[in-house]
Amino acid sequence: MQKLISWANGNPGAMQFLIQLYNSYVSISAPIIGMLEQATTIRGTNLYVLWSDLCDKDMNKVSHLCQHCPQDILEDACSRQDWSGRNLVAPYLAGQEWSNES
Repeated sequence: MQKLISWANGNPGAMQFLIQLYNSYVSISAPIIGMLEQATTIRGTNLYVLWSDLCDKDMNKVSHLCQHCPQDILEDACSRQDWSGRNLVAPYLAGQEWSNES
């Protein structure tokens, strides 16, 4: 749990995401945690951008991106606070049905 708190980096939106992640099914959370352990720039605000801006607060989308989007593209997309990161990750979300359930 301490690791998750440190990943929020003081950002309340990122903390909200991490609490939801902590309470998610392992099938959803494991790929996300695996990616976050590797992608060390996705912390704080960048983490919130991943969840909110890129994935519309849909944990299934976050999990899918963490499994299918290359790390360098995902890190670049998360660092963009002007919504332009959506264009970078769009090819990795195309053709999927999203239920927004975790």
